[in-house]
Amino acid sequence: MTFIPKPASDTQSKKADKFTPLKPAFRNRQYGSEFNTWELSLLKEFTYAKKSTTPSVSGTVVYDGKLGRNRFLLIPAAHLPQDYIICECPPDVAIPANLSYVTITGQKRPFYDYWALIVDNIVSAKINQPIKPEIDFKEFQQQLFLPWSGIFSPQKDLLAFEFVSSPPLLNMGQAGGLSITLYDESKHHQTHKLLKYFYDLIPQDIAQGKSGNLTIPELAAEQPLSPYTWQFRSFSADKPLNQHLVTFLDRRAPKRLSKGLSELSIGLGSRRNQPRSIYDPPLRLVDQPAILERSAEMHPMRFDPPLDVTKYILTMQMLFPTIGKTQADLNTTLEKASQKIINVAEKYDLPKEVQRHGLFDANYYGKPQSSLRLALSSARSQQITTVDDTLVFKAIEDFYVKNIENVFEAWEDLFTPGGVEMVSLSEFDRQVLKFITEKETNDLGVSYFLLSEKFALESSREIELRRAIQRLLSEGKIRESSYQIYRAIPFIQ
Repeated sequence: MTFIPKPASDTQSKKADKFTPLKPAFRNRQYGSEFNTWELSLLKEFTYAKKSTTPSVSGTVVYDGKLGRNRFLLIPAAHLPQDYIICECPPDVAIPANLSYVTITGQKRPFYDYWALIVDNIVSAKINQPIKPEIDFKEFQQQLFLPWSGIFSPQKDLLAFEFVSSPPLLNMGQAGGLSITLYDESKHHQTHKLLKYFYDLIPQDIAQGKSGNLTIPELAAEQPLSPYTWQFRSFSADKPLNQHLVTFLDRRAPKRLSKGLSELSIGLGSRRNQPRSIYDPPLRLVDQPAILERSAEMHPMRFDPPLDVTKYILTMQMLFPTIGKTQADLNTTLEKASQKIINVAEKYDLPKEVQRHGLFDANYYGKPQSSLRLALSSARSQQITTVDDTLVFKAIEDFYVKNIENVFEAWEDLFTPGGVEMVSLSEFDRQVLKFITEKETNDLGVSYFLLSEKFALESSREIELRRAIQRLLSEGKIRESSYQIYRAIPFIQ
């Protein structure tokens, strides 16, 4: 008797036919195709230097005291733990700071079944390998949006810049990264699908900010490693933003990320096709809003995440363009960017109250700083080391202004008197505003010191003054051109 197997059900067929893409790797990369050319060169150079009996080797320090008081590891780069050297410092040699890049010379000394480098000298160093991506920005965009169609510039550029990221603004005490809120005009609510796709595309130890461990068999120990310096996080813009996120997105207060993380890009996604108002935090706090067009669509494709995406992201985080060369350059560029934002606002026939908020926030921590971040991202993608005014103005035109044109076309009803909360001033607020208007010059704003001399000689009035300044800022009557320096918005009635 012959038994005929029962035909597989549709559900079983689907399970057997299910495609599971490979997860991209970061810490545990092994094969040459997973590395950039410059990374392979660093690894080879490190391995070759180890062979000498008196090595002179460059690398990144890994030290937290867990391997011993005078012992640390040297790895080829902060994100390359594929090789290492155990180093020991004599009492008269200070251990360098964790994650510092140094050149070490010393003598090999055997210890049972392993050897360590007894350090003679340590000097600060820089990576001498040319660091260049293997694909350009346009090719990166093509790989990033491989299964997607119907997404166009400037939205496409803004979304890609989240992964290029922006280096920290150290002179302003600000962490790096870009923040975008994506509103949804697509046919089938694709916003959250796009953000999930981005998250799945990134190696999980990067996306989740995992520290990782490096196993040291010679010492029967595991050395904790710092997380990657950049991270991408996504949140819903339709739910109240948690306080930690609001604090991070508010650029007024200096902030530093923890555990070696220096850049954090934030993607907020909304199922709505526009913000609730011009005061809505997901619109007001981010660097730029963007709209996922009706044409946006994700196509069913079976593919593993492109290696080039991870390799490009890793390369970008090794490039650190700056705004000018000095603090004075930064301040000057910020002021020019602020004026540029004001000029753009004046071109639109909008209620005055709209011209003072969110998209046109002219305070130094508002859209001027966002413009600097966009310019730094653009510079990174082009391997430009110093950002001048020309590049900042180009970033404003190419990404900020063009994006605003799309936003106005889609959200026309939001920028009418019906969509604006009208604000009236108290007598005290009017006095403060009048003083700022009269005392500022073309070159200088009015400091908090001058304001306090005028209005807060008694300590009890200082709180009232600070509250008045905060109201004027939030109502768009004044802007903070630099820390505690205030200027009137010129188009105030």
